[in-house]
Amino acid sequence: MSQSFSQLFADFDRGKISRRQLLQALAAAAVIVPGASLFAQGTPARGATGGDSTRAGRGRAPRDTMPLVMPFEPTGWKTVWLDHLNYICVDYKKAAAFYATLMGWKVRSDDGKQCVLDIGENSGSIVLRNGLQAPPPAAITDAGLGVQRPPIQAVYDGFAWGIDSWDEKKVEAELTRRGLNPVADHHGDYRAFKIKDPDNFDLAVTNGTKALRRKKPANGKLPAPAPFEATGFNTLYLDHISFEVPDYRRSAAFYQALLGWTAAPRSGGGGQTTVFIGEGGSVGGAIIRGNAAARARGRAAGAGDSAAMAPLPPTPAGTVSAAIGHISWGIENWNTERVHDELKKRDVAYTNAQGAREPRPDMTGTLESFHVPDAMGWDLQIGNRIAP
Repeated sequence: MSQSFSQLFADFDRGKISRRQLLQALAAAAVIVPGASLFAQGTPARGATGGDSTRAGRGRAPRDTMPLVMPFEPTGWKTVWLDHLNYICVDYKKAAAFYATLMGWKVRSDDGKQCVLDIGENSGSIVLRNGLQAPPPAAITDAGLGVQRPPIQAVYDGFAWGIDSWDEKKVEAELTRRGLNPVADHHGDYRAFKIKDPDNFDLAVTNGTKALRRKKPANGKLPAPAPFEATGFNTLYLDHISFEVPDYRRSAAFYQALLGWTAAPRSGGGGQTTVFIGEGGSVGGAIIRGNAAARARGRAAGAGDSAAMAPLPPTPAGTVSAAIGHISWGIENWNTERVHDELKKRDVAYTNAQGAREPRPDMTGTLESFHVPDAMGWDLQIGNRIAP
């Protein structure tokens, strides 16, 4: 591609190219520019068919055809709801106002210590609170992408998932039987057990469903002034969570055995695997990928993929070795040009290699999206994927 995305948009702003020419250039770039989307980073698009599932893609490691080794007997549970995400930062009120104004998330509660926002109609909530002690390292998925990142002052440090057929005593017994040491976390209608995954990442199994969590409308007030004019965006879908771990096969097997997450067809290899959360991705998706430590381990062993190495033992207690690198949300009524302009008008953008302030485009295959920093400098992806 002879022009950068920032140059294309600059030419459009100056009237040098028409809207049709801009969109044609973006469509062409979607075929040839590598991106950071759920089913573009070494994985096929959802529903893609054809091709040899064992063949390496262009510049990719061979497909991982080894079956996952389950860490325990599968529970048979199915994930039916993203109950909530935990977000810790240096100014939760500012972060909450940003997400409510940019993404259309609704304030459910704010007790002065934390704020709970509902994420659209088809996902759960985000719990934002203060208390970040040290800035997290840059995510591998966003490193070296030609943008100047602001200081990162937030991290997602846990998540909770609602399962089908909730039976409190049975859930506790099954978790205990698998050595997961469940800790009850019950508050009124909210019923949950907290556990740790193999990398000591905080995880909760809950009774969450849309019917239970959305009995009343979220009509709270913003905890801080709106940072800009509301965009009118309506979040519809959790496209993917980029989950960075020391051993992606170990983590994928754990979540498959515990919560019924399933690997997408032809998705393994190259240091990552894509999983569907919920039946066929009804709840969302995740890319479970090797983090910087995993890649260093592979280089040291002369292996391009952790599937070729012995599995790691569980992370020692007291150490968390998994992290969420970014999250991609699909919004309603996507229009690439309009979304770009709305983000740029509000200066929700990175500084690119040319010194211009631009949302970072990520156009690959059927995915159209932009990466931007949130109010705490954490990487947010906004895209067009609104269904499995």
